[in-house]
Amino acid sequence: MKNSTAVDGTVVGKTAAILRTFTNGAAHTFTEIVAATGLPPSTAHRLIAQLTASALLERTAHGDYRVGRTVQSIGAAGGLTTTLESLAPLLLQDLSHALDVEARLGVLTRHDVAFIEKTHGGRPATTFAHGTTAPAHATAMGKALLAFSPPSVVERFLARGLPAYTPHTIRSQAHFRRALAMTQRSGVAVAWRELELDRGALAVPVSDRTGHVVAAIEIRVDNPTAELARVRPTLTVAGRRLTRELSFTLSS
Repeated sequence: MKNSTAVDGTVVGKTAAILRTFTNGAAHTFTEIVAATGLPPSTAHRLIAQLTASALLERTAHGDYRVGRTVQSIGAAGGLTTTLESLAPLLLQDLSHALDVEARLGVLTRHDVAFIEKTHGGRPATTFAHGTTAPAHATAMGKALLAFSPPSVVERFLARGLPAYTPHTIRSQAHFRRALAMTQRSGVAVAWRELELDRGALAVPVSDRTGHVVAAIEIRVDNPTAELARVRPTLTVAGRRLTRELSFTLSS
């Protein structure tokens, strides 16, 4: 696995050598990165720590390293949204029809959630070109995305504050962190009367082929708690379906 290209002795060159290790999309151990780059372990450890702190790399649940969300967004954001726009409309249409709800698909931007939606009736789903956004902390899709984002991304959103849209919007950082932890455990994010007083929503995450959560499917309901049992199976199946389709498309 030794890197056949000589490593530039500058900090930039050494950093680039580490990042080149991940061009195949796989996760790697610290030992594998050292072997691939030929860097001294102490140098590799210091640079990897800095890259991880900047969200250019991130740790997996098994302790390996993989490309972080920041690098993914630089290289794949346009392609990802284009792919989602090609896959999501039919799914949102099916979901909206099956549950008689408005259905949305959202992706995290630097400041909020950009989304497309399928409303009631025969109108087609919107596109990301419409530029429709919603606050991440006050929506179910935003919570589903942040719950599975690197800590640095969550901290960036919290640093911007949690403005109130209704008296029920979560304003406390501790309360919001608990909401994200509950989403991680259950796999379903809930928002009720946090953005609009008369509406709530449920959302599930969508992953790419590497296991990164890249989008969330949200349905808008009157009372999430009362309707969870009815809609959860269909919503969960929709999330898994798009995950499979997205994984297949991006790996083709």
